[in-house]
Amino acid sequence: MPKKIYDDEKLRPKALKLRRQGLSYREIAKRLGCSVYKVHELISDYESPSSRLKQAVELADRLDALASKLNALEEQASKLQSLLSNVKMLEDLASEVSKLREEVKSLNQRLKELEDSIGWIRRSVEDRLKDGRTGCKWLDRDGYCIRWHWSEKVEGWNMRPDVLKGRTVYRLNAKKHPLICTACPLYEPRG
Repeated sequence: MPKKIYDDEKLRPKALKLRRQGLSYREIAKRLGCSVYKVHELISDYESPSSRLKQAVELADRLDALASKLNALEEQASKLQSLLSNVKMLEDLASEVSKLREEVKSLNQRLKELEDSIGWIRRSVEDRLKDGRTGCKWLDRDGYCIRWHWSEKVEGWNMRPDVLKGRTVYRLNAKKHPLICTACPLYEPRG
């Protein structure tokens, strides 16, 4: 009787799978259609203590490789998480910048309106002062307000010192700063 030729590379995984399921060598041989000796030949190397040790070392090496890959992936995930939080912060900042731009735009528009108003008031006051048609009764002959005073000199304003009740006060030249008169609640034209 001729000797059967088996493809060990195809049979071995099947035999090992059946052995892991708990089948005996005899049961595996029946299912694969080979002899018990052939089954022993296919899987005995994988069941010997030295083979088990070798398999354990291989598994440990694989586990180490997987663990290092896992660590690398965790580092990448951490970096991505950090980047995502930075992106969120940037989105929040962009939103704030957009709001601030709208506010600045609104303030610039209001400022232009105020500048137009102030320009009109200034021209009106300057015209009155030039013509000499009006003037507040609280201005002395040099144009200094004698109704209001400041306890300290304001830098950049035309002021002169004066003594009131024993202390030094500062009077403003309203002719040089006519807008101050426009806001004065006690303005009275000269009679």
